Amino acid sequence: MQALFDLAHNSHGQPVPLHLIAQRQDLSLPFLEQIFNKLKRAGIVASVRGPKGGYIITRPCNQVTVGDVLRLTDGSFYAVAREDPKGAKSAIKADATMNSLLWKQLSEHITNFMDTITLADLCVESASNCCPNCTCPNYTHELAEDLKSGHRKPHGTLN
Repeated sequence: MQALFDLAHNSHGQPVPLHLIAQRQDLSLPFLEQIFNKLKRAGIVASVRGPKGGYIITRPCNQVTVGDVLRLTDGSFYAVAREDPKGAKSAIKADATMNSLLWKQLSEHITNFMDTITLADLCVESASNCCPNCTCPNYTHELAEDLKSGHRKPHGTLN
């Protein structure tokens, strides 16, 4: 997620080489290549070859949710809470049925919440939306105004 946020924040309408994202985010280049291949197959990013090549986001940032990205890049994301059912059971002192229902509901809430947050939201809420060629300026302007006026609360992820 942080690599895609970096791409959204630093692209300014131009391709961004993965090695620059890897350096800025202190991530392994081979790891990023695997992640971006998944994102490319899903149509979220595209690669551009050549000396000024790199990756670009293929759709407006306000149409890419955190949930989309996490489902593509971390298939086990929603299963993490279920990795230690015995520990969870003792922690909540519930039977197996209640434990199963709780984790199922939590997974659904996480999915729904992640599907409401877009890359544009993250950029606006972190005050980093400085891209003059942004593909979704109306959305980010309206979101920024809603946050200023109090009509919309920040997601709390960055503030």
